[in-house]
Amino acid sequence: MFKQKSLFYKMVVSIMLLLVPVVIVYTYSNIVSERVVREEIDTRNMNRLDVSMNRLEADLWQVSQFLVALSIDSDTNRLRNIDLLSPYDSIELQGDIQEKLLLYQQLSTFLVDVTIFFPDGERQLSTMMKSPERPETLSPSWTYIADGKGNDSDRPYFVQHVKDSITHHNENQAVIVEARIYIEAFQHHLNDLALANDGYSFLYHPHHELIKPVGTNHEFPLDYNFSLQLNNEERGTERFTLGQDDYTLSYISSTSLDWVLVDLVPLEDVLSPIATTRTWFYATGLVLLLLGVAAAWLLNTQLLQPIGTLKDAILHFKRGHYYTRMAVPDQKEFAIAMSGFNDMADQIQTLIEEVYEEKIRSQQATLKLLQAQIDPHFLYNCLFYIKNMAKINNTDAVEAMALHLGDYFRYRTEVEKEETTVEEELKLVNNFLAIHSLRKRDLSYSMNLPDELLKQPIPPLLIQPIVENAIVHGIADVEERAEIRIDGVVLEEGWQISVDDNGQAVSAETVTRIHKLLESQEEATNHYGLRNVHQRMRNRFGAKSGVVVNYSKLGGLNVTLLCKGDKADQKGE
Repeated sequence: MFKQKSLFYKMVVSIMLLLVPVVIVYTYSNIVSERVVREEIDTRNMNRLDVSMNRLEADLWQVSQFLVALSIDSDTNRLRNIDLLSPYDSIELQGDIQEKLLLYQQLSTFLVDVTIFFPDGERQLSTMMKSPERPETLSPSWTYIADGKGNDSDRPYFVQHVKDSITHHNENQAVIVEARIYIEAFQHHLNDLALANDGYSFLYHPHHELIKPVGTNHEFPLDYNFSLQLNNEERGTERFTLGQDDYTLSYISSTSLDWVLVDLVPLEDVLSPIATTRTWFYATGLVLLLLGVAAAWLLNTQLLQPIGTLKDAILHFKRGHYYTRMAVPDQKEFAIAMSGFNDMADQIQTLIEEVYEEKIRSQQATLKLLQAQIDPHFLYNCLFYIKNMAKINNTDAVEAMALHLGDYFRYRTEVEKEETTVEEELKLVNNFLAIHSLRKRDLSYSMNLPDELLKQPIPPLLIQPIVENAIVHGIADVEERAEIRIDGVVLEEGWQISVDDNGQAVSAETVTRIHKLLESQEEATNHYGLRNVHQRMRNRFGAKSGVVVNYSKLGGLNVTLLCKGDKADQKGE
């Protein structure tokens, strides 16, 4: 079926088939590239989170170790007996400890405040501007304080307490060391992490607000419930969609804070070069497809259609439509060919019309000659029959012969008549057979034709020569009763009229010879009437029509006038 399609259709399909593998390969490559980039983003984020978390844990551990070291320091232990010291020693001791606290505060990587609470619960040494109150509940690990209400601070912080090991059974007599790390320290830490990436970094706890970096322009998608993305594992990677944006979320838990460090990367920013490349590729592919279709359309209209028009015109001309002409296009390539075809068609049509007219004139002359011919022997026999009947005073036979002979010759001599009907032709045949039946008493004949066929227009002298041939060559030598039967039938594509006689049986060689004679173009001496009828049938009703010779059921010869084809149903032309 594909072979029957036009070249334009084939070219468009070919272009599509060429582009489809390219698009499939590129799409697969794009998907693989995007997957590799996503995996690389996950790996890079987790590595960066590991480094950041390790640094954060190291700083927290350093603060914790300082608290422990300070809790076991000899000067710190002396604070339990500070009331036993002299005022000078007491002030000197407190000054030494205060210097240690300030020195560590300056050396620490965190924004940290350290406070030492005396055993009496009223005095303390601190790096804070406002001395805090002694805690009622100690926090052995880092604990988040969301606000400063009742905690001597106006901003959130993480706190941890360490007491000296000597009096750990009695907290009221213990020296308590407290460290506060404010969220600004973590925000700056997160800010350093965010600056190394285009995403969002923050600390997450399900019961507290997010700790976000400062100094960034990112707007965090706070409406998203991040607790749905974080599972019980210490680290991992999740992907989710918020609105119309895709995100990759990497997280790692802090063992010291009980918080989770989260890195949120919008994939649109990272994958935008790939998306841009993909868009340009598909746009370019679409443009190439449209250009290919346009080129195929141009080739079809400028080349294939003119060739198709020329081919159709040639086929029409070949089928006999000699009036076929083509509109001459503006294209120089086809204007000369189509104009030449039109000139050639004009000349051929003129020649054909001239030959056809000459052939018609020749046929008409032949027909008129045939109509004008009177067989002297036939006329002599008829007149001799009238003379004999007159001698014996058989006036009825004389009258019948004279009437039939008059009607017969009146029809035969109407040379100007170019067309008649089957009914009129059968009247001539009836007169002809009646004349022979008067002369030959043992001759019987019958005619059986439908009314529809009787109105069929035909050229004159089609049936009579067939009947005459049956009498002269068929039943002339029959000693018993001679019989001629004329039958007709209407076909789906035409009609047929058969003439049967019970004359001598003919051989297969004779039937074959008659068929060859009917189709021969050479001048014939025998059966001239049959061939004349055959050619006139062909010229009048088409190539499928003509004379068909076969064996008769009556024993002699069957001659059929067959009318079949496009011109079979034409009336009165």
